[in-house]
Amino acid sequence: MIRLSCLSLSFQQQFRAGKMDMFSFLKFARSLNLDGIDPHFQHLVRLDRLYLKQIRRQALDNGLTISSMPVSTEFGMSAERVPAEIEKARVAMETGLFLGAPILRVFVGSAPSPDKVDEAFKRGADALHRCAEIGADLGMVVALQNHSGLTSTGDDMLKFHKAVNHPNFTLLMDTGHFTGRDGPRGPKMAGHTYENYYHSLEQVAPIAPFVRTKLYEVDQQGRERYIDYDKVFNILRKNHYNGFVSLVYEGTEDEMAAIPRGVSFLRKKVQGL
Repeated sequence: MIRLSCLSLSFQQQFRAGKMDMFSFLKFARSLNLDGIDPHFQHLVRLDRLYLKQIRRQALDNGLTISSMPVSTEFGMSAERVPAEIEKARVAMETGLFLGAPILRVFVGSAPSPDKVDEAFKRGADALHRCAEIGADLGMVVALQNHSGLTSTGDDMLKFHKAVNHPNFTLLMDTGHFTGRDGPRGPKMAGHTYENYYHSLEQVAPIAPFVRTKLYEVDQQGRERYIDYDKVFNILRKNHYNGFVSLVYEGTEDEMAAIPRGVSFLRKKVQGL
């Protein structure tokens, strides 16, 4: 059964303005009849056990699963940053485990310049392998999300999957960040069209245990302008996908207006309507 969650970064304007915190996010998620939430690591204002226990209890009381533990990491830009980024991932794993999340979401990052792509790829693959080792010891699966210059296509993602080569490592599919898609955000590559975009989704879908469903510009029915979600969910169902799809809103409309429409729309896709 496909289930629907929401990333806390979808409400980043609300968080930045001090109008929302993790507890009000949980309550709003419940009002939207979501199945789970993804509390981004940066939105956890403290990491002490009392605070985390309060989040875990409120999730339970609202019938919400902590579906993933997202943390933003950058391994490609420089070797000097890697140890601190791996440590950030380790702390996020421990935090996610305490909250009950089954999977850690990481980024690999981008190359510092076009002539250093191979170097950045190797550095990223090595760092991801180390994260996978740490996760295996702790009991947390590590998943790479396509969200950087080094992961612009399905081929890029499969290359990392092969290079990391660890049973505790997997791929997370982001519907917004493959080349070929029109609209804002996401990587662009000359000559790439929607054919390339949907092919990348088809490449990653058989591996991914978690999916990020991006919304950029939704109409009054909540339909996304730049992504055909009928096609996306057909790809998922063809691969017997049975996990969470997590709404991530990156548009410019007021979040409190756009996201409820997006939730209603994606709920219908989850239900096969």
